[in-house]
Amino acid sequence: MNRILVTMRDGTVRTFEHRPRAGGSWTLTSRYEPGFFVVIDEWRNETAIPTADIAEIRSEPERGGW
Repeated sequence: MNRILVTMRDGTVRTFEHRPRAGGSWTLTSRYEPGFFVVIDEWRNETAIPTADIAEIRSEPERGGW
């Protein structure tokens, strides 16, 4: 994914941007766990956001060249 936008219930938007990392095809990933939405960055750092605080999640895929 190129970008993940998490809109919180209070209206703030948390943006997770793709930051290229040398050595392969590292990219942003995400997963759902009971009660949490987890974002994993290129360096394998994880951010867990409680789903009770989230209004909307939007992901934008990477648009590579053909």
